[in-house]
Amino acid sequence: MPRVIVTDASERAALAVIRSLGKRGMEVVAADSTSFNAGFLSKYCSCRMIYPSPQENKKKFSDSMLHLVKNEDFDLLIPITDFTMIPILERREDFEDYVKVAGPSYQVAMKAYDKLQTVSIAKRCGVPYPKTLLINDEKTLKEMVDEFNYPVVIKPRMKVFWKNGKAIMMKVTPTNYAYNKEDLLSKYKNLMSKLKGIVPSEFFLVQEYVQGVGYGVEVLMDDSSNLVALFMHKRLHEYPVTGGASTLRVSVWNRRLAEYSIKLLREMNWQGVAMVEFKLDEKNGGASLMEVNGRFWGSLPLAINAGVDFPYLLYKMIVEKDMFAVKGYKLGFTERWLIPGDLLWLFDSLFRSHGNSKFVALKQFLSAPLLPDDVISVDDFMPTMGAFVDVLRYFIEVSQRERTIYGETLTG
Repeated sequence: MPRVIVTDASERAALAVIRSLGKRGMEVVAADSTSFNAGFLSKYCSCRMIYPSPQENKKKFSDSMLHLVKNEDFDLLIPITDFTMIPILERREDFEDYVKVAGPSYQVAMKAYDKLQTVSIAKRCGVPYPKTLLINDEKTLKEMVDEFNYPVVIKPRMKVFWKNGKAIMMKVTPTNYAYNKEDLLSKYKNLMSKLKGIVPSEFFLVQEYVQGVGYGVEVLMDDSSNLVALFMHKRLHEYPVTGGASTLRVSVWNRRLAEYSIKLLREMNWQGVAMVEFKLDEKNGGASLMEVNGRFWGSLPLAINAGVDFPYLLYKMIVEKDMFAVKGYKLGFTERWLIPGDLLWLFDSLFRSHGNSKFVALKQFLSAPLLPDDVISVDDFMPTMGAFVDVLRYFIEVSQRERTIYGETLTG
């Protein structure tokens, strides 16, 4: 029986992978740094393993995982988040002495992980992106403030990085948006003051804000960067509402976005799964690249339920060297992430809106109560309990100021 180990079992994407492969009759080992989570509670999880937190000690985590795959018999290791993928890919050759790793080389992964590299590659292959400049320091920023059309966004080059072995997660939150020159200088100064001694130099980009609707193009590429499978969704709700994880989304098709995504990933020499994110102006059709997530994505259950089983396709491609054509997927298929995603979207929408807009947000939230859910499932209900515990753990960390309400961790 095939045996696969999946990290970050508390994540929605991990749960989707566990369910996908477990339903195919595989032995799926779920691993995480917490002992009670959604993935561990799935009936498709055959075994549970605890590893040291990669957020607390990157080397201890990778040493532990290497010891595990060396002493156990696994066909495939699937890291789910940046917290686990980057430490594993840094030592990919060591791991692949014992197990196949689902992911590109470290050098290729960094082309997606580092937004500055992503933008440079997009420029080279003609994929449209917003005007983006690297900030070296406050002096450099003062010299470039007149070059932008406002508003702009101050973006970290990468969402997760390590300081003294501890991980720090940076997200784009409302405090990262600047609406004029003075606002940009002030917010950058405040950010750097808060992060003094934490973030490395040349860590932030300034990018012009793009109006439009968020689209995700999910892709599986083989070892020669040939397309194996493709899926696409449109974001209906995001948390935070200024731009973040999709909490409600629908399957769609857009040929131009598909072509841009394939061109970009081929230029990167990509292998494996990735999600390419765009903003699309639905009035004039203008598209802009936002980022590339070089791993499984949170809304993965939508793709699986709409007909593109990426985890199984990835397994077949890497382990069995067997690829088959994906005939297509259901268009207009809608799915939500209720706990806590869409609830947080509602809270954020009500907090930021005024008058009739509050009623519109509430009406949108209540209009589709029985949609398929990323976590809640009659077939596999217990992970719902794990999701509640994860939410409780999350808000405890917020109350203790170990993370912000938007998920940033600054304890490094």
